[in-house]
Amino acid sequence: MNKVFPLVFIFISILFFASCEKHDDHDHDHDIVSNDGIEARLSYVNEGYNEVEVEPIVKSLCYFEEWNKEIETPVSGLFEYYDVDENWVASINFGDGECDEWATKTWDVNLFPNYPSGSEDFSVFDHYKDKKDKKDK
Repeated sequence: MNKVFPLVFIFISILFFASCEKHDDHDHDHDIVSNDGIEARLSYVNEGYNEVEVEPIVKSLCYFEEWNKEIETPVSGLFEYYDVDENWVASINFGDGECDEWATKTWDVNLFPNYPSGSEDFSVFDHYKDKKDKKDK
């Protein structure tokens, strides 16, 4: 009996710690932060287009049920992009004040014929599984 008890204790301990590790991988256990559409904005700037801030980004603290948390979120703002001849190339619109994670890119389909839709919604959030991922970005 004295040899069985330590083995049972070790087995129960392993099960306990294994169940804790599974909880850490749960989808709701990660950080979600606004990136202010920086990748979309930089894609136009890096191509040589001039960025004009028509309306500054306004942020609100918004509650998102799917993550059960409040996140500081861009809810409005407008940026436009022009070529060297001051012709409109594209716009990024962060919304009308509604709390959601979406912004809209609109572009001149004549300049970007490979993207004939002329418009696309994109998320303004970055998702990080843990603090390490956040530092790597």
